[in-house]
Amino acid sequence: MALSLPSTLPLQQIDRGKLRGKQYFRSGVLLAILSIITASWGEKIGDRPPIGTNLNGLSYWSTELPFRDIFKTSGDWVSGTEENWNDGRKLNLDEQGWIRSLEPGQVALTVLLAHTSKFHGTLVRRYVVEYDGTGTLEYGELARLVEHKDHRDVIEIEVGEDNATMTLTSTDPRDYLRNIRVTPEGSAPGEIFNPVFLQKLKGYRALRLGIWMGGESAEDRPVARWNERSTPQEARWTFKGRAFMGAPVEIMVALANRIQADPWFTLPYNADDEFMRRFAELVTKTLDPKLKVYLEYDNEVWNDNYQGTAYAREQGLALGLSHDPQEAVMRFYAKRAVEMFSIWEKALGKNRLVRLLSFQSDGDPEFSDEIALSYGDTRKHVDALSIGPYFGTELAADAEAVARTRKMNLNELMRALEKTCLPYAKAQMLAHAAVARKYGLPMIAYEGGQHLWNMSGVEAPELDALFTAANRDPRMGALYSRYLKDWAEAGGGLFMHELDCASFQFPGNWGALEYLTQPRAKAPKYDALMRFIEGKEAR
Repeated sequence: MALSLPSTLPLQQIDRGKLRGKQYFRSGVLLAILSIITASWGEKIGDRPPIGTNLNGLSYWSTELPFRDIFKTSGDWVSGTEENWNDGRKLNLDEQGWIRSLEPGQVALTVLLAHTSKFHGTLVRRYVVEYDGTGTLEYGELARLVEHKDHRDVIEIEVGEDNATMTLTSTDPRDYLRNIRVTPEGSAPGEIFNPVFLQKLKGYRALRLGIWMGGESAEDRPVARWNERSTPQEARWTFKGRAFMGAPVEIMVALANRIQADPWFTLPYNADDEFMRRFAELVTKTLDPKLKVYLEYDNEVWNDNYQGTAYAREQGLALGLSHDPQEAVMRFYAKRAVEMFSIWEKALGKNRLVRLLSFQSDGDPEFSDEIALSYGDTRKHVDALSIGPYFGTELAADAEAVARTRKMNLNELMRALEKTCLPYAKAQMLAHAAVARKYGLPMIAYEGGQHLWNMSGVEAPELDALFTAANRDPRMGALYSRYLKDWAEAGGGLFMHELDCASFQFPGNWGALEYLTQPRAKAPKYDALMRFIEGKEAR
């Protein structure tokens, strides 16, 4: 049986949630800041700032492939029949997401992997499917059964543009089929992580786990109550119904311990105190004592495309923190962040915490950084100011910019990035660095890198192709090297690149790597990051 899915993939793959709000930087402010770059900061770089990375989302379309068991990143169960892959019926699930029973004529389908051609040889061909209980599994599209034994199948996954699917066609309600594992044939038993994934993370000082925790899309609904949290025993760590389960705390800590990188946790805006306290206690109990925790309250609370911003505005106004909506957002953000920090301080202690407030890089610091840091005694509870100093955002921020940029050839685009976008990004860095100095705080980057993404809503496939070509061009590596040097000269500390590994099939081209086994010579962004970490000069 081989049920087919639509060729298009879910919206979550396209919405990276990177839309920037109103841009406060204008030409006059930019020119004024650019005029002080060389005069105020000098030419010599001191110690190179450490480099970390944001991890990509947990999904069946991600080329990150972090886990040995690919079922953990499979798609949510979909109810269907032999003729219809999605009939909209509700499935009878247990607490961990396994199917207790099926109605007459009902089957349940999940996608193991999508568009396998984009993995470029990263995938092994044969996977072993093991499970407990009684029932029947069938495979479709790019997945083919080659061997069946008691509670054990061997499947082959072919390369193509379709999906590799698994369908539960029967299950015994008295002993329902459960605990499905799908692992590479011959892989080490008991290993959680894909060894190639671990190898590619070597050198990174910290791992920002926000997308692992909260999903890829601004519309994803992360779990925010401890009794609903994801556990290692969950069927999968992606979706369960409409809720995005996310990676269990135990798994994120295990990864940090394994590669000896500091974890960066971004707790959801609607998390209650118990969630924060229990999260902190579990991290304290399990994290290697040599490691510290970077901690922030929600992601980009200044960004109206995220649910947390509307929540902060509503709460800030209701609490009377300000009559101005934007000021209310920033003050509530500061207030709730400090409350969260206090909870974590009691569990982990201040010495192992880096307490962060994060702000819009291309926004005026007076409308964000200053409002939050000057509110009450916020400054006493913050260890660092954090920004996302992308470069290239302005090239496709709106329809007018798209109309200009789509006329460029590759050489013209690369020249614009070098001559205009990098200086603009450095001006933003310096503006926020000035506020950080005023409050005696280091400045770090929660995200950063190129931002060649059409945000206008205007269809421009030739522009998307141009942006992808730029990300693959060797000159992008040289731009990254200069960009990281600019960050160091501006006084920047830890720099968290966006992202570690992501296919360029989707808008944004965020990945330093497009796929895990991509040769370093063909990944200019990854090569530049590694050379910076290694203390080598740009190519």
